[in-house]
Amino acid sequence: MQHKKIVVIGTEVLPLGMKLAGVKESYTVGEPEEAERLLHTLFDRADVGIIVITEGLANSIKDRRVRYRMENSIDPLIISVAGYKEKVASEDTLRRLILRAVGIDIMAGGGKK
Repeated sequence: MQHKKIVVIGTEVLPLGMKLAGVKESYTVGEPEEAERLLHTLFDRADVGIIVITEGLANSIKDRRVRYRMENSIDPLIISVAGYKEKVASEDTLRRLILRAVGIDIMAGGGKK
C-alpha cells in the first residue's frame, strides 16, 4: 500500500507552520493563478492524498475546472482552512467534508447524500 502525502498551499503562515509540524511538502503562493497551476499539477499526482489550502486562496480561484475538482474530489481530498488573519467562514466545514468523503450527513441522522 502506497502512503500518500499531505500537501499544504497557503499565502502566509500556514505553509511555514505546517512544515514545522512535519508536513514535508508545502507551498507559499501569492496569486490565485499560481494556486490554480499548482492544483492542476497536484490533482494529477498519485502520491498526494490530502491538499490543505487556505480558505481565502481557495475562494479566489476562478478556473471553473479547478473549483469543480476542489469541491468534488475525494482523492485527493481538499481541505480548506482559515488562513492567518482570516475569519472562519463556515462552522460546518468538517460536516461538509465528511458528507463529501463518506456520503453520509452525520448531523442529519445518517441520511444519504
